[in-house]
Amino acid sequence: MKLIRFTLILTVWLALGAAGGWFAYQQMPGKYVSEGEVALISETLSSAGLAQFSRISLMGSVDRELAAQNFQSLRVREHAAKTVGGITPAEITDNLNVKTRDTSAVISIKVSADSPKRAADIANALIDEAIRVDGEKRESTARTALQAVGTRLAEVRKELDEVNTRIRQFNLDKGIMISDENERQQIVALTIADTEKRLAELQVEQTALKSRLKQAADLIAAFNSKGELPSGFEFDDQERNYTLSEARRKLLDQESQLASLKSRYGPENPNTQAAQAEVETTKRTISDTLGMQGVRLTSRLKDNEEAVKYFEKKLADTEEKARKTDISLDPVYVGLKSQREALQSSLSQLSTRFTELSVYAAAKPVTMQRFSDPYVPDGPSKMKILSALAVGLFVGGFLGLMHMVLSTGVVSKLQTYVAGK
Repeated sequence: MKLIRFTLILTVWLALGAAGGWFAYQQMPGKYVSEGEVALISETLSSAGLAQFSRISLMGSVDRELAAQNFQSLRVREHAAKTVGGITPAEITDNLNVKTRDTSAVISIKVSADSPKRAADIANALIDEAIRVDGEKRESTARTALQAVGTRLAEVRKELDEVNTRIRQFNLDKGIMISDENERQQIVALTIADTEKRLAELQVEQTALKSRLKQAADLIAAFNSKGELPSGFEFDDQERNYTLSEARRKLLDQESQLASLKSRYGPENPNTQAAQAEVETTKRTISDTLGMQGVRLTSRLKDNEEAVKYFEKKLADTEEKARKTDISLDPVYVGLKSQREALQSSLSQLSTRFTELSVYAAAKPVTMQRFSDPYVPDGPSKMKILSALAVGLFVGGFLGLMHMVLSTGVVSKLQTYVAGK
């Protein structure tokens, strides 16, 4: 008995719910939803100032929200309403849904309207105007920033000129003609290095001259005592070497001829004595040549020693002057130098930024582009069906409950009446 009663109540409930849902579905106006998407664009400017645009998959939440607000702005809604016609900005707001994804550069908009084409037209008008407005905002922001950077750039240049003037005056007060301390230290270091190199060359030359001078002195002594000239000795002058070689060969011939005459005619013979005189003349010539070499080497050694003294003094004076004019630790100079370096760094950064902003503003950059065009929907929104189903369930449930209460009361009265009979 209870199962039959429950089945009866459930059947009535479903029948009433279906009737209520169908009535609600017929009374609700049909809405068509068109959806379109835009993608955010990241502007990347190279150091050369060339605009390069590339789509990225992740955008900051603030950037996404600012871009999404363009669709809700009165300017964009008014333009869309004027473009489509027959609708007000307030009605667009009521039928517009803008959605941003947490980790995506895509913004989705949904527009509801009473016809498929109208929904798509409104969505297209909103996207076109939002893209244009966003581009104008970015361009205006870039030009404002460009003006601010240009003003600051002029200020930094002026400050840098003032600091350079103070550094030049500081150096003049110290007797330094080069304003750049790094450049001055480089010049001093280069001067010291050149002086040390020249001094080392002179010292090597001096050692060689002393060795040759001793060799020449020993040769002269040996020649004067023995009258023989070694064949291994050479001057550093080819002409003198030739002269000495010829003299040596001539002496050997003359001594050979003299020995032959002595053995044949004896030392008192006029021919022998004449040959003896020729040998002595040749020996004096060789002795004079060797003596001139000694004098020449002595003169060169003296010049070398004077040059060594000169460069030793120059090196000492340069190092002493470098110590006296070293301002690298002077607190005033250190402060000025630090200020100049900071200003130069700021100037470089501002110049780069100014170039980038100039190209950015001239290129009229856009931060949005269409990702998917709004489509013309095939049928009404599913929300109408869901809403009608919800109404039907509510109506059916309410009427079914009432039926259950009423039917329970009637059955109870019938049972009481039957029992009384």
